[in-house]
Amino acid sequence: MDTSKDYRILMAEDALRRLDRRVRCWNLSYPIHKGRALSIIKELNACLQAVKHSYLPLQYLLKYEPLLRLGELARKLSAEVLPPRGVRVEGRSKLLLAELKYSLLQLINLKGRLALGEENLPDRAVDIVAVEVVSVMKHPSADRLLVTKAGTERFGLTIVTNILGLKKGEVRAAALLPPQEFFGVVSEAMYCSDPLPKELLGRRPSRDVIHVNEVARVVESVVRELR
Repeated sequence: MDTSKDYRILMAEDALRRLDRRVRCWNLSYPIHKGRALSIIKELNACLQAVKHSYLPLQYLLKYEPLLRLGELARKLSAEVLPPRGVRVEGRSKLLLAELKYSLLQLINLKGRLALGEENLPDRAVDIVAVEVVSVMKHPSADRLLVTKAGTERFGLTIVTNILGLKKGEVRAAALLPPQEFFGVVSEAMYCSDPLPKELLGRRPSRDVIHVNEVARVVESVVRELR
């Protein structure tokens, strides 16, 4: 398996760079122990580089100690950099916090995405989950955009979309991509399917129902910036 060119590993590498940049230039509204966080990031980078240059067959890669350690370290870093319980993050900090959460999930869930198979497909480089749309509102500053809340029993997302026919109660696949701000509203994911059966809620849908080209365009644009 050519791990050095695998989209999943390259996107994890981008996520780690985002984390390093955010921690070094910390400007969220709550304090962290920057030294501890940077020490964990250094360990994470060593593990990720070992994975990237391992060239192991998938069955061995999934048992590879640096890959297992990477997930443990990412969870440890989460405890260092995410806001303490009860702390609200507002304004510009919302985008920075969304980027932290996205980047941490990229590292925590890397093993699960690698387990999808050896084939190097860009849509496998990000988490995609079927979510239920729980609210739909017009964007306050853009006529052709909607601001939606969606999620599962385990988590919730704010998603800005141009799918004007989207309806409350629908289940759709959402790709967790690098967050973006659209006219002052932070979007944490992108819808990437037509309405799906409700029994798929909380699961990764099969590729045949995902708009893979839309996801691939975003992934490939991120990977190009790494090269």
